[in-house]
Amino acid sequence: MLLEKTGKKFYLGSIALWSVLIAVFLSAPYVYSLVRSNLAVYGSSTSWFLILPGIVFTVMGLFYLLFSAILAYIYKPCPKQKPEDRPGCTVIVPAYNEGRHVAETLYSLLECDYPADKLEIIAINDGSKDDTWSWILEAARHSNGRIAPINLAKNGGKKHALYCGILAAKHEIIVTVDSDSIVEKDAIANLVAPFQDPEVGGVAGNIRIKNLREGALPVMMDIGFMFGFEIIRSAHSIIGSVMCTPGALSGYRRSTILPHLDEWLEQKFLGVPATIGEDRAISSIILRNGHKVLFQSNAIAYTCVPSDYPKFCKMLLRWTRSDIRENWVMFKYAFGSFELPDFCRIGLQINLMAQILNIMMPLFYFPSMIYFLVFYPQCFGGILYINIVMGLICGAIPALIYARRYSLTDSIWAFVFSIYNLFALSWINVYSIFTVRNSNWLTRELPGRKSRVILPTPTA
Repeated sequence: MLLEKTGKKFYLGSIALWSVLIAVFLSAPYVYSLVRSNLAVYGSSTSWFLILPGIVFTVMGLFYLLFSAILAYIYKPCPKQKPEDRPGCTVIVPAYNEGRHVAETLYSLLECDYPADKLEIIAINDGSKDDTWSWILEAARHSNGRIAPINLAKNGGKKHALYCGILAAKHEIIVTVDSDSIVEKDAIANLVAPFQDPEVGGVAGNIRIKNLREGALPVMMDIGFMFGFEIIRSAHSIIGSVMCTPGALSGYRRSTILPHLDEWLEQKFLGVPATIGEDRAISSIILRNGHKVLFQSNAIAYTCVPSDYPKFCKMLLRWTRSDIRENWVMFKYAFGSFELPDFCRIGLQINLMAQILNIMMPLFYFPSMIYFLVFYPQCFGGILYINIVMGLICGAIPALIYARRYSLTDSIWAFVFSIYNLFALSWINVYSIFTVRNSNWLTRELPGRKSRVILPTPTA
């Protein structure tokens, strides 16, 4: 439980935030009536034209969240197979400048409860400038031949490293794991279970945050991950169309992706090589070719996220730019003729439009707020307050779910994140739209990750 990890200060802070939240909701009707009366006196048709899209988008968003929550309630993960029935599996771990952290990842994979003769681990050093290769070799020495190390002399990027690993894999089921991920003991066994269905081409794992003690951003992102995976991806899984398989832990059927591997590697967008968002791109290819992509909530891996604002924004910029690119790619086939069953196809179309609207919302938000600040300053404070309340309402669903599954006290951070997103992060969508051609990784060298196991010193 998060409260046990963060102590008394976090508990008292959560209680204070809950008190503020209650006060905001109690005062909302009064502020709304005040804004409405001001607009009736000072407003114009232009004012309502700018307000209306925000209201419509918010209502649509709430309905979509409710729809997703209902589907997520129905969702159940596929039960894992007996050890003797599990398929052969190749785990690929690409690493660049990870140092000893890649060994931590590899040791967590070696501890998985998967038959040793059915599990191949390929660790790829992608031209690192540090001692990553030494740590890979050290882990390989302790693996009794279960880790196959590959050293790429030149850094070609994560996508190229994965490409090399997939070509070298000897098993039909491919699992990709980020070099800073820690997988739970049964994660691989749970992840491969859905592949019993021959129509399944990809499976997304469940990702949680491991550096929770490093600040408020990891805590808020943990709630965001809980909602994004255990609610949104659970809902997507019901209709067989999970839109993104996370790089931290995902599985693929090799025979499904192999014919399209060169297309994936050489993808370009607006004339620029698509070097980011490789996980979203491969999911899109699988769906386009008529295969299901599911989610396994019990296949859990832990990863680090930045704990300071600049690096956090860089991470979100990378994700948003790749989402914009892949939304466009998916839009070109999602409303045409492709091989998914009608139920899955319609669900994919709904999910795609919801994501597009979510990215586009700030394009309406910023102009409307500037307009009221300049032309109707007497209404600006009230309009801003209403936006805050609407953001809190949108944060209510993840807060309720987190409270039920994890901690009532800690769930307040879902509301905090919704407001933080409004004021500190919503610019990212707008900036990403206008800089979508930028495919720089931005956070390839991320400091400050914490180790959870004691590792031997490398001898090479």
